[in-house]
Amino acid sequence: MTTLLACPLVYTKPFRSFGFASFGSFVKLFIFLATAPSAGAVNHFGIRAQSQRATEKLEHEVQWGPLGDMASSATEAVTNAAESAVDSMTSSMARAFLGDMAVDSFDLPPPSKRVINQQVIVCIVATFVVVAVGLLLDAFMPPAKSSTRPTYLCIATLLGSYGLLVPGLISNLFQFLLGVELLGAKVLLTQVNGEYSAITESTVGLVHLLFETGGWIGALLLILYAMVVPAVKIAALILGEFWRENSDPRKVHKAKMLIEVVQFISKWACPDMFAYILLLYLFRHLDGAGGVVAAPAQLGIGFACFSIFCVFSTFSALMVQVPVTPEELDDVSRPWVLRTFGNESLFSVVAVAFLVFMGVFILGLFTPTMAMFLDSSILLKPTGPLDASMKPLIDSLHIEELVNAEVTIAGATRALTGYISTGELNDIFAVLMLSVFVVTLPIVNMLCLLLASWKMSDPEAAWRFIKVSKVLKHIEMLDVAIMGIIVVTCAGTAYHKQGVLFSVMLGLWVLLLAEVLHYVIHFQVHSAYKNLSRAKA
Repeated sequence: MTTLLACPLVYTKPFRSFGFASFGSFVKLFIFLATAPSAGAVNHFGIRAQSQRATEKLEHEVQWGPLGDMASSATEAVTNAAESAVDSMTSSMARAFLGDMAVDSFDLPPPSKRVINQQVIVCIVATFVVVAVGLLLDAFMPPAKSSTRPTYLCIATLLGSYGLLVPGLISNLFQFLLGVELLGAKVLLTQVNGEYSAITESTVGLVHLLFETGGWIGALLLILYAMVVPAVKIAALILGEFWRENSDPRKVHKAKMLIEVVQFISKWACPDMFAYILLLYLFRHLDGAGGVVAAPAQLGIGFACFSIFCVFSTFSALMVQVPVTPEELDDVSRPWVLRTFGNESLFSVVAVAFLVFMGVFILGLFTPTMAMFLDSSILLKPTGPLDASMKPLIDSLHIEELVNAEVTIAGATRALTGYISTGELNDIFAVLMLSVFVVTLPIVNMLCLLLASWKMSDPEAAWRFIKVSKVLKHIEMLDVAIMGIIVVTCAGTAYHKQGVLFSVMLGLWVLLLAEVLHYVIHFQVHSAYKNLSRAKA
């Protein structure tokens, strides 16, 4: 008897050598490993046997009549009861070992996709109603032809867009969760205020969270782009209109500068919108990876409101006419490209720059720009419920390899286009923002600059392309998307404690190089046009 009682004590040392803190933790793990997979086995058997059951049922009806049918029904009932019992046992075991991390499903909480779509439709209809009112006012109460004041359409579009700004800041922007299938149990990794659940973010809520978790750089960037830029835009527009018709030419010139600044910075309210678009792609790309990872995600009504605000406020700013000022107040110095290469070589220089831009830009589109990583140690104590002795088991599941993911602009655009079929209207916004404003418009603008440099000897012909290029530079958003990736990387510090890490990749710097070249060529060609047209006049 003494020998038998001593056996457990004698054999605890080998268990420690295999990484288990105690014999008790090994026994718990053994019970869980022995019990949890049984549910998967029973479920697999049940699915595989469904077709066989139908065949056997038919044979029994032929051979045994009603008696065979009763026997088949009884067998099916017993099998279903066994499956339910094992599933229930696995769920109970999982909750005993994992606590609140073990969940019944990986479904996102309300609102549903249908409700969000209804809210998006209401926002779109309301915006177009406001725009229609502006058009009607312009039709029935047209301003004087000599007036350069904003039209009713411009004012209505501006006010309608700003009406959606506050809902865009305080409403749900993005909702997601991250979980894994661990030994037949559903394990939730994301948490809010120490409780395991899906994460629902608004701009204001994320700023508060970032300040609490020490991510003040991400918080300041969000405040700058989502709150400060819109406030500066409306203040500068009001001041510019106040000085527009002033008798002092210097104040009129200041009004011109203010309006041009507003038109330039108007799109810079959008970086966090692109951040959430890329996050949506990352999580949906992970969802179902290896049959182990669950990462459902959806964009909320806040995203739709903020997207409409960004687009319509940008276009309304471009509707504002820039005041005409005396020419001597404008800087028309000879640009660097003309001083260095001369007037005759302008087209050749721009053509070479265009080819370099296209090469670098395409490379950047297909090179990873951002990555997400998971630290699986969050499952272990003290951050998780599992004993540190279970680390070899966690490592054997290769959860980190399944969750770690990279994102390219081209891949995200292609994948999000496929997600439109799921019926989420926000996905349409996401695809349009990436495919049109980030990918297409920069190329179109560079083409306009190339054609303008070709026609530079004829100012009137060049002006047609310069005019289009001026608008395109204010609405193309490659530069904004680049900043969005930086914002989401900085804002991602809020999730470090949950083991979710974000990082920028080489593709971001490749795209930045392409955009720098885009900026240089844009301003050099526009300056060259001003200088040459002034000289010919």
